[in-house]
Amino acid sequence: MIYRIAYGLLLAVLLVLPASVIVGQESLSSTQSEMTIHVVQRGENLFRIALGYGLTTDELAELNGIVDPGNIQVGQRLLVPVAGTVAAVPQTHTVQPGETLQSIAALYGLTIDQLAAYSNLVDVNTIFVGQILTIVPAAEPTPLAPEVAVETAPPVNLIHVVQPGETMFRIATSYGLTVNAVASANGISDPTLIDVGQQLVIPGVEPPQLALDLPAPMTGLTMEPLLLVEGQTGELRLTTAVPTTLTGTFLGRALVASSEHNNTLHIILVGVPVFTQAGVYPLQLSVTDESGQRADFVTNLEILPGLYGSEQITLLSDRGDLLDPAVESAEQDLLQRIMATSFTPTRYFTGPMGLPAAAPLISTFGTSRSYNGGAYDRFHSGTDFAGAPGTPVLAAASGTVVLADTLNVRGNATIIDHGWGVYTGYWHQTEQYVHVGDFVTAGQVIGTIGATGRVTGAHLHWELWVNGVPVDPMQWVIQDFS
Repeated sequence: MIYRIAYGLLLAVLLVLPASVIVGQESLSSTQSEMTIHVVQRGENLFRIALGYGLTTDELAELNGIVDPGNIQVGQRLLVPVAGTVAAVPQTHTVQPGETLQSIAALYGLTIDQLAAYSNLVDVNTIFVGQILTIVPAAEPTPLAPEVAVETAPPVNLIHVVQPGETMFRIATSYGLTVNAVASANGISDPTLIDVGQQLVIPGVEPPQLALDLPAPMTGLTMEPLLLVEGQTGELRLTTAVPTTLTGTFLGRALVASSEHNNTLHIILVGVPVFTQAGVYPLQLSVTDESGQRADFVTNLEILPGLYGSEQITLLSDRGDLLDPAVESAEQDLLQRIMATSFTPTRYFTGPMGLPAAAPLISTFGTSRSYNGGAYDRFHSGTDFAGAPGTPVLAAASGTVVLADTLNVRGNATIIDHGWGVYTGYWHQTEQYVHVGDFVTAGQVIGTIGATGRVTGAHLHWELWVNGVPVDPMQWVIQDFS
């Protein structure tokens, strides 16, 4: 039981406390705040108790005359000063970029073996960003007895922003919850009806504390979103104490960083290729300072499946020869040379991308495609918008035109370089109003919708590439990567 007592009653309470927690007279005379008696529960340690009251282990040990902080007993009464509210020890911890199992265990006063056992970890070396770790085992009672009445702070809930391809089931299970729990917390009657960009309250899960374990001079590492999705984009931000250069690899590809703030903030946009198998993959980072000193760091990222559908396509009767693999390969090589080998360090896009046409969306990114009754051996690398011939095509963001030409498969095609390794492509146009080298602004009319190239009819095929990887452009319409 916890009692809140005024300083004037403190000496009377001390008479019934075990000798191990009696505070010296000198300490008492300087203690002028309200005090709380905390009764040690099974599974608690001094670190966890101190954390709950906003204290350090040393402060709590000194206040209670504890010589060995690792040796406290269930039922032992501890004096703690009350500073307004009592923070609850979280039940789970979501792994953040830059954290290790060792640093997380230390944050909560646990051993690595304890944390591994609580979370049922098979391999302590393969935790990944976004993983939910159990901090308090389910079998243990809550830190405070049921009859305890203390003033508690209002809960701070974790907010999850729905990403393209996510379902309520996937979101709920990623946090160890049921669909009903998340739906009830958000007043959702039909869990199948959620929208990209919608904010969901995740009940019982608080924003995690950080237990970073980064080598100097790295000072911070974030990843948005924490869980990557096949065919989508993630943004990594690394801060350093001194100017550095950043290199790295992920999924067998070299990462290219954009640097700001005198080379102490580094941003990497990560495109996850379609057909990447779901699983956990290492991301390797290296920073080198101006003296040549290098520091390396590895963190694991999880990739979820994109859950893309399939569709059958019947081409116009005179376009069947454009399915020739040699024609496709030559054109794909051209796109790779333009969008995968050149990196413009200046960023021209600001905020989310704009839509490339005022027209309905008729085919989404990532679908497997069967052409003219053949095998489903191709995928849709962009998003299609229906529109009558002559409908304006708009630049999704500012940038420099790096291709304006007529191609076999893609017809009249325009590519814009937006900087930071981000390109957009506009295929099958009837007219093109821009030329290579032109600088265009967001929303500028660059051409018109048409039916040139390998098509079933008039439409605009819109692509977005990130550092040589075609990704879902509609994610960029919703999410701000600038």
